[in-house]
Amino acid sequence: MTGLRRHALVWLSDAPQADEASDSALAAKWHAEGRPFVICRRRSERDEVSLGFCVVHEKSPEIRPRRVGARTHAAHIVRTARPPTLAEVARCGPALDHAASFRGLADEAARAGLDLRVYGSWMWQTLTGEGHVRTTSDLDLLVDVAGPREAEAAAAFLARQEPGLSFKLDGELSFPGRGEVQWREFLLSAPEVLLKAVDSVRMVRREDLQP
Repeated sequence: MTGLRRHALVWLSDAPQADEASDSALAAKWHAEGRPFVICRRRSERDEVSLGFCVVHEKSPEIRPRRVGARTHAAHIVRTARPPTLAEVARCGPALDHAASFRGLADEAARAGLDLRVYGSWMWQTLTGEGHVRTTSDLDLLVDVAGPREAEAAAAFLARQEPGLSFKLDGELSFPGRGEVQWREFLLSAPEVLLKAVDSVRMVRREDLQP
């Protein structure tokens, strides 16, 4: 799975498959509409890429959107992209109710030199225009960091910003080529952290995340 990163968006040449026929049909429809899937941690020993997408109930959109798992072969990936930027998400409908928070967070991130990417419900809302965001939805952020020092600075930044926002922050610090760590975990003093990658979940020493 070299080169693939969790949370990356991918477009495919062929519709992916799912374990259930009904989910395969949903995946085929999603693909036919030209929508991207997101890379997930591999769920089996098969040499396949695990994907996810999130669907809103057609007849009852008030029901919480459902995350659907699918799988494909790496050869079917024709394009990849990082999750949308904070600025892109700030333009989606529900974000207008949080305009001051989005603007303030974006301004502070720019001053700190951080590129904040968004995944989860806010990402799907931005990409589809459908009702993925709820009043209780956290903003899931993905921040690329070079090593432990940068990760600690990014985590401290998010912790400082959260009290002044109208939503809670969740998300991960991404070490390109290695995996992701939950940002709140990096605020703790534990010598090891949980690193999630496309092919593994393991505890690693902080110093082993040096660039």
